[in-house]
Amino acid sequence: MSERQPIAERIARDMLDGAPFEPYSSELPRSLEAAYLLQDEVAARLADSGARGPVAGWKMAANSQALLERFGLKEPVSGRIFADQIHEATPVLKASDYSEFAFEPEIAAIMGRTLGPRDAPFTADQVAEAIVRFIPAIELLDMRQTNMAAVHIPDAVAQNISNVGAVRGGPGVMPHELDLASVRTVLRVNGEIVHDVTGAAPQPPVEAVTWLANHLSARGLSLAAGQIVMCGTHSPIWYHQGRGEIRVEMSGLGSVALVIE
Repeated sequence: MSERQPIAERIARDMLDGAPFEPYSSELPRSLEAAYLLQDEVAARLADSGARGPVAGWKMAANSQALLERFGLKEPVSGRIFADQIHEATPVLKASDYSEFAFEPEIAAIMGRTLGPRDAPFTADQVAEAIVRFIPAIELLDMRQTNMAAVHIPDAVAQNISNVGAVRGGPGVMPHELDLASVRTVLRVNGEIVHDVTGAAPQPPVEAVTWLANHLSARGLSLAAGQIVMCGTHSPIWYHQGRGEIRVEMSGLGSVALVIE
């Protein structure tokens, strides 16, 4: 048994139970390399146990210049999205399924062609050709009482950066149709506008997906056809308690919504 296995089992159990976020770094090297290896083992345990479906997408995090500087990173970080936690249209989710529900409005890429290690490295043009559409989406998070001001990024990476799914909207646009600077993101909670911003993407989505494809390839993983890529938040993390309707409109891309009850 590797030294990662019991830690991975503990993390997987905590994620499923919604237990408060706990760091792992005192038990393993405090590095992103170690954190990704641990994330791989956590994902394997979740899948092998039947608790989660196969990997159906990926999330980007800390991919704005401000967050890179804040966390002392040279590049963004990534986590997995599992198939059973990806929702279409306007899903009705249960507040009781989350210990500390939060969300982020984002542009998501839908992959039409697999980008695997054998063909890496990839250019932005190659990646753009592999993307079917960009759509509006909402990333679902369970923060589990994480102290974001003090969190050590490898701890978050090992625990899948708080992701518990995504909601896909539409209709979206093809990559060459995306006018990023003009995209207005309007977030409504129970009909009230709580966030309204234009040009808020943390980086160009094609650039984000290009980084991810090359990052995964370096780890021996593929960005597969049909998978979704969450390209980074257009707002701070939004926390929500109890019932409510959450709706995001992105000019030119469409809208996406969910209901919490």
